[in-house]
Amino acid sequence: MTGQLSIYASRLAIQSQQGPDFIDLTDFLEKQLRQCNIGEGHVLVFSRHTTACVVIQENEPLLLEDLRRKLHEIASPEEKFLHDDFGIRTENLGDTEDVNGYAHCQGLFLSQSVQVPIHDGKLALGRWQRVFFVELDCPRGREVIAQFVGVSA
Repeated sequence: MTGQLSIYASRLAIQSQQGPDFIDLTDFLEKQLRQCNIGEGHVLVFSRHTTACVVIQENEPLLLEDLRRKLHEIASPEEKFLHDDFGIRTENLGDTEDVNGYAHCQGLFLSQSVQVPIHDGKLALGRWQRVFFVELDCPRGREVIAQFVGVSA
């Protein structure tokens, strides 16, 4: 390893189209990595939302459809959730609230972040691995933070 430790942060604004949806962030992360010139280290990719997550998965359309179906089986928008009963809910209420208890429950099985090693100036992902932002709720503006930490190439 050469150089001193550096930290770079990027923010990516996302406009989701549906839930659940898988939005591939890998090309964005690779571009950001080239710009910050880190040779060895890691990147933390973080969703700033409780109903949107970040995962590593294969970008294969039939698999992504299987994953959508499985998320629906875990927690369906058709189910009743106490979180969605605004007659009894008193915490964390904003001016506009969505009926999204299902998205929170789906998110319990995923994660708000992933960490990917950087080796030889590249994301050390496996052959089929891609980094995805996963929208679990309705279409809306979202934000992902990518924090790159490492030493120069």
